[in-house]
Amino acid sequence: MTSTVGTGVNNLVGRNHELAKLVTALDTAISGNGELVMLVGEPGIGKTRLTQELISTSTERGAITALGACYEGGTTPPYWPWTQVIRSLLNDPSDAVLKALEPRAAVIVEIAPEITNRFPNITPLPEVDPGQARFRLFDSIATFLSEVTEHKPLIIALDDLHWADQSTLDLFEYVAREISSKQMLLVGGYRDTELGRRHPLSDSLAKIARVTEFQRIVLRGLELDEVGRMVQEIGNISISSNQTTEIHKRTEGNPFFVSEVARDMAKESAERGGNFNAMKFRIPEGVREAIGIRLNKLSDDCNEMLQTAAVIGREFDFTLLSMLKSEDSDKDELTLLEEAVAAATVREVPGQRNRYEFTHALFQQTLVEELTTGRRVRLHARVVDSMEQLYPENLSEHATEMLHHCTEGVVSANKIANYAQLAAVHAAHLNAWAEARAYCEQALEALGDRSPDFQRADILSLLGRGELLTFSYPDLQRGWNHVASAFKIYDDFEDHESAVSLIQRARGYRPIWLHSTAEVFLRALEMVEPNSEDAGYLLVQQAQALRFEEMDHDGAASALDRALAIAVESGNKHLETRVLLGLAANGGRDGDAEGAVELRRRAAVLAQETEQPVEEAEARRAVLTQLITEGDAGDSNRNIEEILELERLFGFETAIVFEQLRIALVSGNLENTRYFGELADRDHAGDSVIRILAGLGGWHRGDTTDLDSRFDDAHEESQFAPTLWQRASNASFLSLVAWNTNRPDDAVKAGDVVKSVISRPKLIPEIETFARIALSMSAILTGDKVEAAEQYKHLSRGRDSISGTTYYLAGDRILGALAKTAGMFDKSAAHFEDALVFCSDPSYRMEATWSCHGYAEMLLETISSSKRTEKSTSDLERAKEVLILGLNHARDIGTHPLESLLIALQEKAAALGATRPTRPDGLTNREVDVLRLIASGRSNQQISDELVVTLSTTASHVANILGKTDSSNRTEAAAYAMRHGLV
Repeated sequence: MTSTVGTGVNNLVGRNHELAKLVTALDTAISGNGELVMLVGEPGIGKTRLTQELISTSTERGAITALGACYEGGTTPPYWPWTQVIRSLLNDPSDAVLKALEPRAAVIVEIAPEITNRFPNITPLPEVDPGQARFRLFDSIATFLSEVTEHKPLIIALDDLHWADQSTLDLFEYVAREISSKQMLLVGGYRDTELGRRHPLSDSLAKIARVTEFQRIVLRGLELDEVGRMVQEIGNISISSNQTTEIHKRTEGNPFFVSEVARDMAKESAERGGNFNAMKFRIPEGVREAIGIRLNKLSDDCNEMLQTAAVIGREFDFTLLSMLKSEDSDKDELTLLEEAVAAATVREVPGQRNRYEFTHALFQQTLVEELTTGRRVRLHARVVDSMEQLYPENLSEHATEMLHHCTEGVVSANKIANYAQLAAVHAAHLNAWAEARAYCEQALEALGDRSPDFQRADILSLLGRGELLTFSYPDLQRGWNHVASAFKIYDDFEDHESAVSLIQRARGYRPIWLHSTAEVFLRALEMVEPNSEDAGYLLVQQAQALRFEEMDHDGAASALDRALAIAVESGNKHLETRVLLGLAANGGRDGDAEGAVELRRRAAVLAQETEQPVEEAEARRAVLTQLITEGDAGDSNRNIEEILELERLFGFETAIVFEQLRIALVSGNLENTRYFGELADRDHAGDSVIRILAGLGGWHRGDTTDLDSRFDDAHEESQFAPTLWQRASNASFLSLVAWNTNRPDDAVKAGDVVKSVISRPKLIPEIETFARIALSMSAILTGDKVEAAEQYKHLSRGRDSISGTTYYLAGDRILGALAKTAGMFDKSAAHFEDALVFCSDPSYRMEATWSCHGYAEMLLETISSSKRTEKSTSDLERAKEVLILGLNHARDIGTHPLESLLIALQEKAAALGATRPTRPDGLTNREVDVLRLIASGRSNQQISDELVVTLSTTASHVANILGKTDSSNRTEAAAYAMRHGLV
C-alpha cells in the first residue's frame, strides 16, 4: 500500500465528549460560577493536549489563560507551578492584571521574583507568625486572581499534579475553595497510575470534595476508528483495517504512543519517496521504544545535547546547556537545539528568554535512562559547577535544583549540606515548612557526626521549627528536642541573640503536648533584660511550662502578670494579646469560665485591631468551645467549623482533626466521624488518643473496628506519658470509650493510670478533673458505690468543668450515673433530667441519646429492685418516654449499636409494665402524678420541683392532661381527678 508524505499536523482526535465537558465548564465559569476540573489518566493519554485545546478555545472567547506544571524529582522550589502561573500572567499583562497585582506585589513576590521587574520599589513586609505569613500568601494570590476575573474570565491549568510538593497542593486547595462565584476555571491534570490512598494529592482532592463539587474527567485510550484517524491526521498515511487493529492493540489507544507510531510511519514514507508499504512496518513494542525510534532519527550530536539537557531537567536554560557542551564537540549548540525543536522533542517556554522544555516528560525520562550511571553522575556534578558560575549572586533561588544535582552527582558532603541548608532556608522563607523540614534532614545527614557548630545549630533550629509547625502529637516532641539542642549550641557559643530569637520563634504547638521546656525558658529569661519585650514573650511561654510541667499554678500566674505589665508599659499590643490568651487559658481551666470568655473576647478584638489573624482565630475558637461546653452548640458549632478551616490554613492540623472528631461525635454526625477518623488514622498514626476517638466513631457506626488494639496502644502511651497532664487527659479518653462501649476491665485500667496522679499533693484543677472522670467511669462500670460517692462529691462541685474534657460530655450525665451507682436515685434522676435539657439542641444528639440510655437504665434498675408503688409506675412511664426519645435520636443519627442497647431497655420496660394498672382516658402514670398535684393547687414550677423535672416537661404534661380529660382549665382538671378517684 502506498502513501504520500505525512504533514505532521496533529489535530485533536477522539476527545469530543471530554472536550465538550471542558467547554461546558468553561461556559459555566464565564457565567460567573467558577469550576474545578481534574483531568486524569496514564502518561501520554492526552491530558496536556486536551488542556491545550481548552486554552485555545478560551483565548478565542476572550479569556486570560495561565499555565503551570510540576516536575519530577524535587528539582523545583515550593509553589513552582504557581510561580509559572504568575509568570504567565505577567507575560504581556493587561492593565487589569497589573492593577490587581500591585497592592499584593510585596507578598506574591516571595514566590515570583520577576514581579520586581514590574514593581521595582516594593517595600519588604515585616516578619509575622509563620501561620499568618502562609495565610497572607494564600489569600493574596487568591484575591489577586479573583480581581483579575472581575475584568475577564481566567483559566488556570496545572499539569502533572502527582509530582506537586505539599505547599503547591495546599495553595491549590485554597484557590479551589475560593472560585465558586468567580469567572475562573481551574484545571488540574494528574496520572492516576501514580496515586495511592496516601498520596498527598488524594488527600487534597478529598478535602476539596468536602466543600465544593468538581468534575473528574478520566481519559481512556482512543477507540479503533479514532486510532485510524489519528494515523491519517498525523502521517497522512492510508493503512488497512488490520494494521489499524494491530496499532490499536499494541498501543491500547494511547494517543502519545499512536502519534509516535504515525510519525515514524510518515518519516519512513518520506525516506522512501512516498512508496511505503504499511503492512511491512514494524510497530514498536512499547512507548519507550517508540520514543527511541524518534530520537534515533536525530543526529548523534543532537542526541548527546538532549541527554545533557535531560539531566538539567524537564525545563532548562540554554545558556547553562551551552556551558556543558562536550569539549570534543565542534557543533553549534543553537543549530542542534533547532534540530530538536524541529523534531518536536523540545520547545521554547513562552515568555521566558533562552528557556526550553521537553514537549513530554517521557522524552526527558527516556533520555536520562539511556545514560550510563557514570556519565549521568558526572553530568550532574558538572551542572553544579556551571550553575555556581552562572548564578553567583542568587544561588538561593536555584538551591533546590542545585541540591538535586548535588545528590545525583559526585560532590562533597559539605556541598550537599550547604545547598540543603540553603534550600531549607528558601522553603522556610516561603513558609513551605514540610519541604524545609525535609531539606534540613538532608543537610544533617550530610554533616554526619561533625562536632557541633553554628551551621549545625542553624539547621537544627530550622528543623525544629518546621517539625513544631508540621508534626502532630506526640511526634512534635522531636521538634522541641531539636530546638533545645540548637539553643544549647548557641548558648555554648554565647550567641544569646540567636538563642532567644529561636525560642521566641518556636511556635505552632500547644504547650500541653510537650515536656522539658521549662528549663529552656528559664535559661532564655536569664539572657534578656528583665522588663524588655523579649522577656514578656518568654514569660508567656514560661507560664505555660510552669503550669503543665511543674503544676506551679502560682508561678504561672505570676509570670503572666509580669508579662502583662511589660505589654502595657511598652504598648506592645501583640504581646498583650498573647498574655490575655494565657490568662484566659489559666482562668478557664481553673473554673472561671465566664472570666475566661471575657478575656478571650478582649484578645479577639485586640488581635483584629492589630491584624493578628492567628491569635484572633485562637481566641474566637476558644470562646466558641466554651459556649459548646455550656450547652450553646447551635451557632457555635457552625461558626467553629469556619474557624477550624482558617486554622487549618495556618497549619494546625492535629488540633483541627481532634476538634472535628469531638464535634462529630457529640452531634452524631457519623459521616464526619468516618472522614476525620480516616484522617486521624492516616496523618496522626502516632497519636493514640485521636485514633481511639476515631475507633469510637467506628463503634457508633457499627463498623468492625480494631478498638481493642487502639485501646491497648492508648493505654500503653498513657502509662508512660512524660507529664501528668498527658497521663490524666489520655486516661479520661480511655475511660470514656470504656464507658460507652461497656468495658469494665478497660475502665479499671484507665482508672489505675491516674491513681498515681490523683495522689499528688499539688495538681492544677484541670488535671484533677481528668483524673476524677477516669476514676468515676471505672466506679460506674464496676459498681463501686464507695468510689462513686467519693467522685460524685468532688465532681458535683464543678460539673460545668466536666463538659469540655472529652468530647463535650454532658456533666450531668456522668453525675447521674455516679449518683445511681452510689444509690442516690432521686439525685440521679434530677441530673439526668438536667442532662436532657443540656442536650436539647440538635447539636448534642449523640450525647442526648446516651443520656436517654443512662436515665432509662437507672429508672428500670430502680423499679426492678423495689416493690411496685405509684412512684415506680410513674418512673416506668418516664423510662418509656425517655426511651422513645433516645430511639428517635439513635435512628436519626444511624447508630445501630446504640439503637440496639435502647431496644433492649425498651423490651425490659415492656416486661416490667405488663401488670401495670390501666388509667382513665389514656392518662399515663406520670400524667396522673401531675394531675394529683394540679388538684392540690400546685403551680407548674412547684410540680417541676416536686417531681424533679424541667418546667417545659411539666408544661407538656399539663397540656396533655387538659386535652385527654377534655378540661378547659386547671379547675376542671381537678374536678376530673375527684370524679375518677385519683385524689
